[in-house]
Amino acid sequence: MALTFIAETAATVIIENLVSRCFSYLEACPAAGGMQDELEQLQHALPQVQAVLTAVEEGAPVVVRKTALDTWLWQLRDAVENAEDVLDELDYYELQKTDKVRGILSDRMRMSDSFVNGIFSDDTLKRLREAVKGLGRVIADMGSLLHLVTGFYGPGAKSQKLEEIKNARETSSLLTESEVLGREEERDLIVEWLIKPGDADIDLSAFTIVGMGGLGKTTLAQLICHDKRVREYFDLIMWVCVSQDFDVTVITRKILQCMSNVNFGDKGLHVLHENLKRKLTSKRFLLILDDVWNDDKMAEWEKLVAPLKFGQRGSKILLTTRMGSVADKAAKVMKCKREPLNLNKLEESDCMSLFNKHAFLGVRPHDYKNLQLIGEQIVKKLGGSPLAIKIMGGILNSCMDYEYWKKILEEDIMKLQQGKDGIMTILRLSYDHLPANLQLCFRYCSLFPQDHVFKRKTLVNMWIGSGLIPQSICGRQRQPEDIGKEYLNLLTRKSFFTCKTSDNMLKITKEYFMHDLLHDLAQSVSLGECIRIGGDVVGITIPRTVRHLSIEMVNLLSIRAISNLKNVRTLIISVKEYNKHNALHVPEFMKIIKGFKKLRLLILDVNIINTYKLLDALSSLIHLRYLSLSLEDVVDESIKYDGLTNESIEYDGLTNLVNLRSLHVPYLVTNNIPYISKLPFIRKLEDFFVREESGYKISELKNLRDLRHLHISGLRNVRSPEEAIEANLNEKKHLKSLSLDWSTYRSNSAEADEQLLDNLCPHINLKKMHIEQYQGAKSPCWMTGLSLINLTSIKLMHCKRWEHLPPLGQFSSLQLLFLWGLHAIKQMDCSVFGSSSGCAFPSLKHLWLRDMPNLEEWIGIDDRCIFPQLHSMYIADCPNLRGIPTLHYGLRDLHISNVGLTAFPTINQDSANNNQQEHFQALERLVIGQCEKLEYFPTDFFGKFNAIKSLCVEKCPKLTKRGISDIQVPSVLGDLTIGSCGDLEAPLLWSANLTSLTELKLFDCARIASLPPAQVCARWTMLSRLMIKNCKELSSFGGIQALISLRYLDIEGCDKLIEVALLLQPPFPNDVGRKKNAAGLDCFLKNGRLSIDHHALLLMEPLRSLTFVSVFYFNPASQPTSLPEEWLLQNHAALEKIIISGACSLQSLPRSMTKLCSLEFLEVWNANLIQSLPDLPNSLHTLRLNCCHPVLKERCQENIGLDWPKIANIRYLRIA
Repeated sequence: MALTFIAETAATVIIENLVSRCFSYLEACPAAGGMQDELEQLQHALPQVQAVLTAVEEGAPVVVRKTALDTWLWQLRDAVENAEDVLDELDYYELQKTDKVRGILSDRMRMSDSFVNGIFSDDTLKRLREAVKGLGRVIADMGSLLHLVTGFYGPGAKSQKLEEIKNARETSSLLTESEVLGREEERDLIVEWLIKPGDADIDLSAFTIVGMGGLGKTTLAQLICHDKRVREYFDLIMWVCVSQDFDVTVITRKILQCMSNVNFGDKGLHVLHENLKRKLTSKRFLLILDDVWNDDKMAEWEKLVAPLKFGQRGSKILLTTRMGSVADKAAKVMKCKREPLNLNKLEESDCMSLFNKHAFLGVRPHDYKNLQLIGEQIVKKLGGSPLAIKIMGGILNSCMDYEYWKKILEEDIMKLQQGKDGIMTILRLSYDHLPANLQLCFRYCSLFPQDHVFKRKTLVNMWIGSGLIPQSICGRQRQPEDIGKEYLNLLTRKSFFTCKTSDNMLKITKEYFMHDLLHDLAQSVSLGECIRIGGDVVGITIPRTVRHLSIEMVNLLSIRAISNLKNVRTLIISVKEYNKHNALHVPEFMKIIKGFKKLRLLILDVNIINTYKLLDALSSLIHLRYLSLSLEDVVDESIKYDGLTNESIEYDGLTNLVNLRSLHVPYLVTNNIPYISKLPFIRKLEDFFVREESGYKISELKNLRDLRHLHISGLRNVRSPEEAIEANLNEKKHLKSLSLDWSTYRSNSAEADEQLLDNLCPHINLKKMHIEQYQGAKSPCWMTGLSLINLTSIKLMHCKRWEHLPPLGQFSSLQLLFLWGLHAIKQMDCSVFGSSSGCAFPSLKHLWLRDMPNLEEWIGIDDRCIFPQLHSMYIADCPNLRGIPTLHYGLRDLHISNVGLTAFPTINQDSANNNQQEHFQALERLVIGQCEKLEYFPTDFFGKFNAIKSLCVEKCPKLTKRGISDIQVPSVLGDLTIGSCGDLEAPLLWSANLTSLTELKLFDCARIASLPPAQVCARWTMLSRLMIKNCKELSSFGGIQALISLRYLDIEGCDKLIEVALLLQPPFPNDVGRKKNAAGLDCFLKNGRLSIDHHALLLMEPLRSLTFVSVFYFNPASQPTSLPEEWLLQNHAALEKIIISGACSLQSLPRSMTKLCSLEFLEVWNANLIQSLPDLPNSLHTLRLNCCHPVLKERCQENIGLDWPKIANIRYLRIA
């Protein structure tokens, strides 16, 4: 199928440039000859080439079936790209032979001098002639195709296409999930099912959204995921996109990653299952499995669901799928009722509302009444598909012209009649109406797997690196990055991507997603050009025309399968599995990589030895623009190659790659690239380490004027302030982020640092500034002078002698201020806020002050507002700070820890809002800790801050109620931590409003003698986690048996509880099976985790009567010689995991261990007295005994030890 593989503009520029350069060559060397006739023919034929390519761009839907045209387009592309390679090679040798990089690039007229001076080899000139002749041969075959392609579209079509990007309305915005239309009924139906109590005999159930692609299954699931009712009901909400590869290990790993930031790497399924089971045991969760295809692998389903059954009762799974059979399979494996919703097309009224939002985005529909009737007719042919409507609306929105809309209705929409897959026809139609440059960028995205999370900078830089956005189309005023960002915005606006913005207080990030159908479309339209192979490449036929290739390989030798692909410009290789033979294959791997001479972009994710040889091999790939290497052994500084460590190896070969724009390599590589100035186009230097030796001085940065992000470390090695001027930071107008790090172990004086920093003045366009380990006392003149008006982020870290801050409050664009380790700062006053009128810190959203031990005063300004936009404030380790200025009512997150406050800071009300109930709705998270001088909260504190969801008050022993008659915490509170907070301990705990509480922690509470009675605990219906530590006066569990949702109970350091327990000493009954549980214990800690530090606690109710604990963690503070055998037997049916920590006095394990028929995991630490093992249950698959007695180690020796038969069948065994 013929595609516009090469944009008309780019092809024309390349041909014109080739002709011009060759004529310059002929003028300089008239005796050479040999190209005069071909060049004149190319000049003559260029208008015809433009006509053909223009017609192809405008008439692609008509000419796609013309095989002859398809063949000719590939031939033309080959010829044009060969010409481009030769021109690039000429530029490369120019750059290599001169120090005046910028002068050469800006003055192509010096090319003739290059020819005369013999810079270029005979081989290069030979390829130049061949490129001209190759283009000539292709163009000679063009005549018969010209009439075929020029008659399809009118003369106005091209101008419309070329203006499309330019005319994009910057004020237009994308829909948010909250604006989804037409799915209210479906949403409410599913939400009601999710939050209703499940059947008593079913722990886990599932609901399935079924529908064809493009009907909005994923969008509906996202809407449900963010529904307030759902958020309040579930402790955890996890989203995993499954897609077609139903890999249980990968899915389980994704679930775990939703719950924590821990990297589970290549952990096996067993370890993942254990982690997941532990994390879910105390939680009521909702797991959303999006885009599920597996409807036949029952065993895989059972493995996936196994650990999920240990969640709290009421946990649910929500699936989206195109196949109703998936709903059947899910119900079967979970032994629950089949609960599907077959998603139908949108109602007509909803279709029109959705269409109008996209088609008339940024304009008033009433101004285009002539288009509304046509719009209604178009919508009727879109099959009620939300995706198709959004995409078509985006297409039409780009040209609000009656004739254009009519053409879409009369000509292109008729294609909907063809074939059974109407949505794909619509998607293809939307693709056909993209400009050629956007089509190319969209096709490129097929290199990524389905459900890939795109980062804007990475994707745009890859587009540029692969040559999709050449400098030739940018002009003098714009950079390729600007064009790439505009392309991505347009593709997003036209619904080829969706964008999600997140704010983690320190950084706002945008992530882009591509719908599965659109990914399918990208794959279908890029056949022969872009290919991604998810499995091993061996045995797969790859077209020789491929330009962009992404593959996974089993081992390095798999690269042989692609060694014949000589036109590849993008190569992404991942060898994910470790193979011990890889070291033997490195030479051949490197040889084949060197053979891809046309490469513009190379990404290698491999575990490879001889890294420095690989990097040296890459030095011959002179066309490279983008290089990314994930090479694990580079991080190890101790590894030696030819007697050299990684620290001492110089990667000087990389400086041959003078066209590099993006370089992503481990920091030890970056640190050891001498003469980095030879890479004039580099955009980002993540760790430039200054040294005194030649090639590593700060002057290497002088000509790197295209830098966007720069991190300079080792500034202690700059020998003089004058040397710093040579970095030319003030001339780097594209620089957005700058980090200056002096590093440790240095002896520079404060005066030297001050002069040095003064001479590192950045350009006014800088947005992010980071200064670390600076030892000067004064602020640099360029900060006090407020010249950096575009700064949005300032981080000053570990600058221990910095005494006087600049007027930070007057940086009008500043959104993040991070001050850490500024030990010399004693006061923050008007000099910091700034002396001019108006607000201080008018745009600041996030403020962090940490480790400022000498900060005593923070003086506000009475008649001026401060922080009007502040969202979060974090103040820690400022023990002498006595007060904080009045804060803005919009504050959402406040963290104060180890600060010398005597009173809670004042939060101002909204002066424009007279509704007293809404003044303090914003604050959602409050942490007050280690404020030992704090004596009271405001009397109206708990009444006004009624939106707090997380509250922590600890280590504030002087707190009193002081005027607060009744403490009622917010009803939405989900997480409460109480610890050593004076008179507030018991009132906070006994508050009647803890109906939403899911997690309660009591630390060092000296005023709490008993937990609340059952009638109070019964109201805590959602509490799943309770931690009680070092509450020395606690002597009663109260009525905690009424906590029906509790799944995690941790008790430690409660001395009086132990005293009471030791006095009781009730015997355990001989026949546990006949014992009836105490009232309310049917659900208490069922399938949950119990952690204690004294065995006597098990003699107290309700712990004494527990029978369904699945995890027992024992960290004895006493010196028990044995485990609580009777209690363990009570829980034999449910007990799966036992961990004993600090078992130095334990002499043996219970002889009745075999009766623990569900036990799977046993771990004992410091088992230095245990000399033998009892018989163990057959269910046990993991046994870990640490710090063992020598006799026990001997008895457990494989095949010969006396205890070996007892452990021989245990899968995971460690006795050390």
